[in-house]
Amino acid sequence: MKKILTGLFGVILSVCFMGIANACDIEGLYDNYQAVYMPSTNTWTTAGMADDRIVLTKKTSEGSGSYSEYYFGNDKLAFALKSNFEFIKDGKLIGVDNAGLKYYEITYDEKNKKFVEIPLCEKSLQKLFPKAEIIKISQFKNNEITVKKQLFKDKKILLLNDTDKYFNKYSYSPKNVQKTDIKGLIKISHLGKIKFSLYGDKKTMLTIKVKKGS
Repeated sequence: MKKILTGLFGVILSVCFMGIANACDIEGLYDNYQAVYMPSTNTWTTAGMADDRIVLTKKTSEGSGSYSEYYFGNDKLAFALKSNFEFIKDGKLIGVDNAGLKYYEITYDEKNKKFVEIPLCEKSLQKLFPKAEIIKISQFKNNEITVKKQLFKDKKILLLNDTDKYFNKYSYSPKNVQKTDIKGLIKISHLGKIKFSLYGDKKTMLTIKVKKGS
């Protein structure tokens, strides 16, 4: 019994450390969280101590949009974003427009002395999400697309909207495929169909067919 308990304790510790590692890989920013920009290295962090650091606090805008705004310490608006969720990875501040399924990098324009949003292309996104297959909305034919997944292995997909479509309040069926604050990032564990729709509306529904393959 003692050996069994010891083994279980070891498994629990391993899972905990894996969770910590994943959390550190992407640092999500929520209301009243701070983002620190370091001009000397052109990087972002949540706790930088450089002398030239710029400390910003995140707020969510009022109204139906719920977009992100960042403020200086004197409560002056530094910039407003098109995104409603941000995270820091590899020293970069990434904005996620969940309604538009679009992604941005927030950088500092030294010439004009302001922060700007730069849309991320497929290549840049692949570097941020190396284990995910990026699928563009334009690849759907008649609102359907087929992807292949190995048996007994999970598959990650990141939806990228390269059209003028909008996906506000859309959700997945089954719901458990979306496990993060990034709506376009889903984890597929089973073969079958995944439906992405606005309250089940069939006319605008996107269907991902998951079949066995490499």
